[in-house]
Amino acid sequence: MSRNPVCAILWRDATYSFIDEVPQELPSPQLTCGFIIKATNDYAFIATNVSYDPKTKTIHPIDGMIIPEKAIISFRKIDFYDE
Repeated sequence: MSRNPVCAILWRDATYSFIDEVPQELPSPQLTCGFIIKATNDYAFIATNVSYDPKTKTIHPIDGMIIPEKAIISFRKIDFYDE
């Protein structure tokens, strides 16, 4: 099985929408959990939904996001998925 760890990333989004005026406070941090597909010094690619092949015990990302490293407040490895 691919050893992609299940992680939680607390991060602050750099883009957000406002209707009437610029907010006085920063938006709340986002908490995203999923499988880390790739992590570099520049970003973390986290898949929030994956397909799983029980024969090969591999995962394949369906959707997720790339979070820039500078936006990450904390990065916590939870564990590995073992069937």
